[in-house]
Amino acid sequence: MTNRIVQVLLLFVAVSCVASKSFSKSDEFTHQQIMKLLSLPQKSEMMPNVFKVKIGDKAFLGAFTWSNCNSSAPLKLNSLSISPDPVKLSGDLTVAVNGTADVNVVQGLSAKLVIKKKIAGIEIEIPCESNIGSCTYNDVCSMIPSTPPADCPAPLPTYKIPCSCPVPKGNYVLPKTTFTIPPIPVPGWLASGDYSIGVKAYDKAGNNLACYNFKLTLA
Repeated sequence: MTNRIVQVLLLFVAVSCVASKSFSKSDEFTHQQIMKLLSLPQKSEMMPNVFKVKIGDKAFLGAFTWSNCNSSAPLKLNSLSISPDPVKLSGDLTVAVNGTADVNVVQGLSAKLVIKKKIAGIEIEIPCESNIGSCTYNDVCSMIPSTPPADCPAPLPTYKIPCSCPVPKGNYVLPKTTFTIPPIPVPGWLASGDYSIGVKAYDKAGNNLACYNFKLTLA
């Protein structure tokens, strides 16, 4: 309980400093304190993954949840499941996804991510550092190598799921598939805890192509 109170106080001070924007030399100090807070392991407040319910565009899957946040966006998720839940940063990860693209995805696609971590019951946005965190990516397609379908990792070619731009419009289904994630160095803030992730994608003209919200727990 004492540690939780200390975390709340530190978080309040850090967020207050950021919100006031009345400092200059303390910018780096405040940023460092926020990142230290984000790096503290947190006990999950979410329920274990013991049930699955879908209501409209929202799906509830134990601790992991997802939703489409713009019903008129042409890139939609129809279903999505992951296990284990909570998610582990290395080892086996089983994924099943069904998505629909009502438009062709071409060059010029931009994406904005907003990632928040719950600290002492309060969600705090994770800054963008080295293209990791709450970042904006101005040309997503340029980040994906334009390779022949034969070079796509298995089992994507089997299910005719493209792994490079352009992506033709259509329905794409990946049945339950297990991937092995090797141990890799991760930022300190990517420690255990509850996270919320917002994803928005836009075309060159600024039209919203996709909008997703995710909540998950890292173990």
